[in-house]
Parts: sequence; C-alpha cells; structure tokens
Amino acid sequence: MKLSKPIAEKVTKEMMKIIPFNINLMDEKGLIIGSGDKKRVGTLHKGASKVIATKSIHEIYTEGDGMKPGVNEPIVINGEIIGVIGITGDPDEVRPFSKLVGAAAKLLIEQESISKKAQNDRIKRETFYHELTYRKTSYDEEFLQQGKMYGIDLTRNCQAILIKGNFHSKEMKAFLDHFRHYSTIDNSKRVLFITEHSSFKEVITNLIGRKEIEKIAIGEKEGFAAISHEQAANALSVGVKIRPSEKVYYYHHLKLFIHLASNHTEFPSSILSVLESLGNNQELFHTLQIYMEENGDIIKAADKLNIHRNTLNYRLEKIRNLTGKNPKVILELFELICSIIWLSE
Repeated sequence: MKLSKPIAEKVTKEMMKIIPFNINLMDEKGLIIGSGDKKRVGTLHKGASKVIATKSIHEIYTEGDGMKPGVNEPIVINGEIIGVIGITGDPDEVRPFSKLVGAAAKLLIEQESISKKAQNDRIKRETFYHELTYRKTSYDEEFLQQGKMYGIDLTRNCQAILIKGNFHSKEMKAFLDHFRHYSTIDNSKRVLFITEHSSFKEVITNLIGRKEIEKIAIGEKEGFAAISHEQAANALSVGVKIRPSEKVYYYHHLKLFIHLASNHTEFPSSILSVLESLGNNQELFHTLQIYMEENGDIIKAADKLNIHRNTLNYRLEKIRNLTGKNPKVILELFELICSIIWLSE
C-alpha cells in the first residue's frame, strides 16, 4: 500500500476543516505531498525524515533547525511506514489530532487499495473472456485453471450465445452480473459462454423474454469457444438478411447459407448492384425479405406486410423487372436469396 498524492491532498483538505492547526502529509521518503501550506508541497520535511529513520513518533517543542513545534507520527500499515503525518502546534495540544488524521488517512488508503484490487480483478476477468472469445489455439493448463477460477470448465465443449440489444438497463446489468461468463463485443453486442449445457434452455428462455434483447444467435458446442462465437456471429449476419422478423438464429439452421455467403467471388455483380440500389428503397427490399421468410406464400407475406395481395404481386413484378430474376421461380428466388446474403453489411 502507498500514500498517494490525491489521498494526501484529500485528507489534508477535509481534516483542516475541523482541525485548527496546519497539517502536512509526507510520503515514505519524507516529501510533503499534502499540506495546508501549498508552498511546502514537494519539499522535504525534516521532522518526517527523522520519523522514518527512527521508526517512531517525533515531537518538537521549540522552533529551530528549520523545524516548527508539532507532532510527526508515522503511518504504519502491515508493519511498514508508508508515510508521515505532521501537525504544527504545541505537541500536547495537537497530539490527539494526529491520531485522528492518521485514522482517516489509513481508511482512505485501504479503500483505495480495495478499489484498485477490484479494478485489477475486473480487468483480468475481461481480458480472460476476451481471449476466450477469439482464441483458436489449445488452452494451456494456466488458461484452464484461470477459467476454473472464474467458474467455467473449459475441458468441456463450449457453446456461444451472441446477443444484440440494449445493455444499459438495471435488469440487463443484473442478469450479466449473475451470469458472469460473457465478453463485450461492442456497445450493442455481448457473447455468452455455456459449458454447463443443462442450463442452456433456461438461459435462452430468459433472453427471449427480455424486451432489451433484439436478436439472439447461437453457435454449436465446440472445443474452442471462439469457433462457436464465430458461428454465432455468422448466424446473426446471415439471419437478419433472410429472416429479419425472427429473434433467434441457430447456426445449424443457417449453415448452408453461411457457407454460401463465404463463396461468392465468381457471382455476377449485376444483381448485387441492383439489390444495393433496392436497399435505398426499403419498401421493395423489405418486401423481398418477407416474401423469402414466408417461403413464397403470397397470403402470409401480404398479411405480414399488411398489404393487399395485388400490391405484393405488383412489388414482386417490379423486383423481377429490376433484377431480371423472378421471385416466384424457385431457382431464381434462390439466386435472389444468395444475392441478399452476399450484400455488404
């Protein structure tokens, strides 16, 4: 532990509101780091130097040798002198105040130490889960033990659940604090890791029921958490394009389309460019998405879009004229599906 300058300044400022004497706080070397006399900050305090050398209280009754009357007392924590308190005045008068200032300084130092430890623990935890999110090399014993310390058994297959939504509510913060095994991807995404698969359904049910959660994407059970996370990320990326109304996307349901999404370099760019322009016309683009989502069922798609069937047919015909692909012909619809998947994010 250490007596820092901010703590010294805080103790000096607050104590001098109730103590009618000047207070000096010195570090472990005897340098003044907090004082009612701002001009003395940064200078060496001779009385403190003697306290550090003798490891005992040093009281001065008469002024001389650059020192004023007062009490200089060591601040001792765990048997170590971490600083010195100096109160200017008649030692018999200021001695009780020295104990009070010392107690206040020790309390703040211990609070700062606890706060720093909590912060360091949080950073270590975040670093561990960040590495778990992206690491695709074998987990060494140290990493496995670290996981065990946090309550996650990495000798078992891990399943990633990628969630997108608003994480600022008290309810979501409480959920994540309780769940614990997660990593922050960005402001709107978190990835949860499950190795105790008996709790999977409970977690998913909990997430589906939360209004703060917009989308949920689920990877497979894998030896590396990073692979399952990658699967979940791909499921989200593809799922929102071809099944925009759904809340939950499973990798194994979308595997074919995900693989298609990574192999399209030879595909003609003409349809893609037209669809990108359709993206500016949200009405047509969304119509195509819902039509695909409803498996080409005109009645269901029209109902979901809240339009007449004739209006839907008119829009589909317009898409056909623009792209050269007829959404009502299964192979051409498949080309349109692939094109939407291949559109840039």
